[in-house]
Amino acid sequence: MNTVPSLLGKRPERTLPVAALLIAAAGMLDAFTYAGYGGVFANAMTGNIVLMVVRMAEGEGRLVLPFAAPIAAYICGVAVAQVLKEKPLGGLLPSQARFSLGLEIVFLIVVAFLPKSVPDMLVVTGIAFVAALQASAFYRLGEFAYTSVTTSANLRHFASATIAWLIYGEGRERRRESLFFLCLCICFIGGALLGAVATLTWGHAAVWLPVGLLSVAFALCLPWTKGNREMLGEDK
Repeated sequence: MNTVPSLLGKRPERTLPVAALLIAAAGMLDAFTYAGYGGVFANAMTGNIVLMVVRMAEGEGRLVLPFAAPIAAYICGVAVAQVLKEKPLGGLLPSQARFSLGLEIVFLIVVAFLPKSVPDMLVVTGIAFVAALQASAFYRLGEFAYTSVTTSANLRHFASATIAWLIYGEGRERRRESLFFLCLCICFIGGALLGAVATLTWGHAAVWLPVGLLSVAFALCLPWTKGNREMLGEDK
């Protein structure tokens, strides 16, 4: 019996294995850029905004740009993702999710081969842009909305679902939601820890870790048969 369609459903990019891989890679990338590229986050724009404002309060205006640039790139990435969603290039873009994830993987591979002389800000800004594309394309886990590049909203969903399940007895669906979001939070923390250790140990080469996870996620998002390709029509 073929269990792949029943296991992954019509939209494999909306399953827990894919979400777990994406969020673990996001934690790795935040640790990678923070530990190796001037203390700036690749995905956590809230952290960048706070750090930027702190620099401003300290009178260090010249240090604002490394934080402002990835924030601007993230906003641009969200805007581009919205355009792609509304006008998918006349059918040339069969899957926004796979396109966004593939572009992120390609960019990170390019980063792996960049010389150390390339400014940190350019690397972080590029990662922020492709991360925004990915976050805009991967935003649902089954029927649950989640974030694939940060953990604050996922932590809130976990806490809310857990209280509803354990305190108010709202049943199996809330338990399932609680376990899903607990898994995502653990994956982000584990990814960040592994990313930090790898960056401090291997330096620039640590970027291959998120490349590996994202590549597995991309493979899981591929259709397997002609019938599945029809089922996986974007947003159908």
